[in-house]
Amino acid sequence: MPFGNPTQPTHPAFWLFNATMKKLFICFILCTAGTLSAQVWNDPSIGGEGKANPRPEFISYATRKAADLGKPSEAPHYVPLDGTWHAILSTTREGGEPGFYRPGFSSSRWKEINLPNLSTGASKANWNSLLPPQLPSEVPLIQYRTAIDVPYLWLDRDMFIHIEGVGGAYTLYVNGQRIGYNNDSRTPTEFEISKAVTDGINSIGIEVYGYSSGYWMESALPQVDPGTLGQIYVYSQPKLRIEDFVFRRQADTTGVHGWVDFAVVMSNSYRTPEKITLGYDVYSPAGKLLTYNLIETEIPGESTDTLTYREILYHVIKSSCWTPAHPELFKLMLYTRRDGRITEYIPLTFGFNLSELHDDGTLWINGKPAALTPLRYNAARDKATTERELRAMKSQKINTLCPDYPQPGWFYDLCDRIGFYVIDQANINAGFRTEDRNVGGSVVNNPAFLPQFIDRVAAMQGRTKNYTSIIALSMGGACGNGYNLYKSYQWLKAADSLHVVTYRDVQGEWNSDWEYPQQKTSSVSHTSVSSASQSKSGSKSTASKSRR
Repeated sequence: MPFGNPTQPTHPAFWLFNATMKKLFICFILCTAGTLSAQVWNDPSIGGEGKANPRPEFISYATRKAADLGKPSEAPHYVPLDGTWHAILSTTREGGEPGFYRPGFSSSRWKEINLPNLSTGASKANWNSLLPPQLPSEVPLIQYRTAIDVPYLWLDRDMFIHIEGVGGAYTLYVNGQRIGYNNDSRTPTEFEISKAVTDGINSIGIEVYGYSSGYWMESALPQVDPGTLGQIYVYSQPKLRIEDFVFRRQADTTGVHGWVDFAVVMSNSYRTPEKITLGYDVYSPAGKLLTYNLIETEIPGESTDTLTYREILYHVIKSSCWTPAHPELFKLMLYTRRDGRITEYIPLTFGFNLSELHDDGTLWINGKPAALTPLRYNAARDKATTERELRAMKSQKINTLCPDYPQPGWFYDLCDRIGFYVIDQANINAGFRTEDRNVGGSVVNNPAFLPQFIDRVAAMQGRTKNYTSIIALSMGGACGNGYNLYKSYQWLKAADSLHVVTYRDVQGEWNSDWEYPQQKTSSVSHTSVSSASQSKSGSKSTASKSRR
């Protein structure tokens, strides 16, 4: 039978309703986790605060030509923040530099470091005598500071900052305002910063706690260098914009034609109702225009609207199905038009990789039993090295990759393009007393950690839900089983009807749709414990980074 509840309606709006409820539930979990204190990193009930809802990673382009190239450096509203920052190493006991995040603070005597910062010099802790959620008496604390020059015209846009590759939990400040907190060291996260930004020079401060309660969620993985900071960039979109999107691909009853259900969440940040037109074009893998459409709507002030539509693509199932052997990708261009002018383009790709779970528990892909040759693998520190390794594995007949935690966005793009199935996994690798089923005995059975579990499975699902290569969502590594994973499974099943949910260490219980495949361990030599380093490219942005 297909993924999800077979009694659910087939109208494309139903799975967007799930996504909407998902966001409300995330807000409930995070808002009821308790008031953030000065020692927020100690609190196991806080997964994050102030984060944008998880959504696919994308850049909004101003022209179709730039969008077709797909290079962020060609986007005028994208600013990479790699390069020189100021940083100072301390501990939470020493307290760091008070007020380091304020605009007038001078960090001229601090050490200059280059981002991505892969080595901090902070000492690693001994955890042998500690029990969850205890932390070492002294936690490495690294404070980072830089500035960005924002032009006046950006103030009529919604602005976001993207942060990944952080060695610990962290708090983000912009112009002295506390924007939010994140407790997940390996999942890229975004924050909306529109209300804190002004034209001209804007200060950015990030305080990284080398260890937090989140360590217990990741203790089965090799320790990262505490306090590191990876790729960061700022981008903006129009206030009438595309906020989120999901698309489902299916075959018709003949097995010859396919259809795509589009569901796009449109957002209006203005206070008054505004009219907007959503447009899209679909191109075949050979570059032929197959279909296009324009959908007009009016969005209430400070609200969202979900637009849904179905497109039938003829004779695509037999000729253009996506497989690792033939990774055929269609191109989709989303765009918005306001007052006769196109305001943003978002380029996407998708393939017809049609999965279903049969009653006997077997996974079928494109009408056949799935023939998987899986390998445990995490991306190297840069895109070029990862691509070389993927092509080498391809030559060894590996067709399925099983990462230990969410990977950089370019990893999934490579898998879509080169041709690999992926079993995506949340950053849940709690290795403490995994066989202890008593309440509080393991992290999985400690209800205080539940908000972190929900936060991490939500972050995984929201980012990668549209990638063609992903055939299943894994809740985590071998952590034992219990209450927090029961709730995580229920959350994923309510939020995502497109993917099978699995778990490595289900131990014969009910909270897994499909048996996680036995996989080999990668023999590549890289140490991929953080997605800190990314490929660098220049920027032609109208905003520029300024150091202070």
